[in-house]
Amino acid sequence: MSLIATLISLAAAAALPTAPADGIRDDARVFGDLTRTELVKEMTTLQSETGVRLFIDTNTYLESGTTTTDRCRALLNEWGKDVHAVVICLDRSSSAPPIVQISGSLWTQYGTLEIMKTQRNAVGKMEASPVTGEHVAAGARSLITDIKKYARTARARDRLINRRDAMLAGAFGAALLFGGGLVWLLVRFLGRHETQQAVQHTFPDVEVGQRFGAPCGGGVIVEIAFRKQ
Repeated sequence: MSLIATLISLAAAAALPTAPADGIRDDARVFGDLTRTELVKEMTTLQSETGVRLFIDTNTYLESGTTTTDRCRALLNEWGKDVHAVVICLDRSSSAPPIVQISGSLWTQYGTLEIMKTQRNAVGKMEASPVTGEHVAAGARSLITDIKKYARTARARDRLINRRDAMLAGAFGAALLFGGGLVWLLVRFLGRHETQQAVQHTFPDVEVGQRFGAPCGGGVIVEIAFRKQ
């Protein structure tokens, strides 16, 4: 059974188209030349500013048993292997609105509520019957706008955190330097105090010699010696 499941997965992967170079695979021919050119420029800017790759896939039919959601998820797994990716899938044979799938890494990076709002906004722009290229472009631009906004917010948050960390590190370093200076002074003071305590001064030893009489001048020989401990 596992072998059969593996073969089915490989066959499904082989059936998927390769990722389009400009990000748009328009088999259903919903985009005019001008709309496509402008949209490709915006998608390229999105990737350069945020690292997020946006793909759009339109088709006229799906294989039996395959839904637009299934195809969109498969394309996301295939086209977004090595990048943060968003995929919009439109099936012209269905009356359902296009499906939007977003890489799990973006859910983690920008938050669940933000990504859910982004999906809802984009799908809301494409809810029409029939769905035209202008509708799909409006949904794509909604995604681009929201993702750029979240990226700017994330960068500002990171800068704020980095600035705060730098200030905390500076304050901690100053406190550490000040504390180290106090410890050094205290050690010097205690060391000098102990040295002074270790030095003892005593009165000199005085030895008074034999007093001589007048014939010898009547003087006294005195011997003085100092000891320092």
